[in-house]
Amino acid sequence: MNRLFYAVEKIAYWGGYLSGWLVPGMMVLVALEVFTRYVLSRPLLLADEFSAYMLVALSFLGLAYTWRQRGHVRITIVVSRLSKKRAGWIRLGALIAVFLFVLEMDRSAYKMVVYALQMNMKSSTFLMVPLFWPQMPIFIGFVLLTLLILADILRAARKIRANEDVEDFEQ
Repeated sequence: MNRLFYAVEKIAYWGGYLSGWLVPGMMVLVALEVFTRYVLSRPLLLADEFSAYMLVALSFLGLAYTWRQRGHVRITIVVSRLSKKRAGWIRLGALIAVFLFVLEMDRSAYKMVVYALQMNMKSSTFLMVPLFWPQMPIFIGFVLLTLLILADILRAARKIRANEDVEDFEQ
């Protein structure tokens, strides 16, 4: 099981790395669109669409990476004042609640991608991009996040059983 979670963490790292590179990619695409439109008077007409797809991809592929780096919003004012054991149980409960929520997001994202495939949905632009491609990073990002949260639940349960600090785990 640890090997699986290690692999997921590596994939999450690469998702974050790819997300980081999508930002300059978007900048280059928009700059190219501006250049072709105002200098060459021949716009590409794809920068808006593809930069939107890239924005979605960088947002969702970066979810798991951000979780692993503890970059999501955390409110610790109450648990920081509790005993290690109580704080651990609250953390475990919160992780389980987040896990259930993200499972629902997985299900919804999966349904969205399958629906786009079944209906052969395409973008309404002249490019007619099959919409399941830009939707796929949403599903992948949520699945990676779900697996990382599951790993954290198992770690937290192990730490509680060993009477250790749940917040103190290796990354």
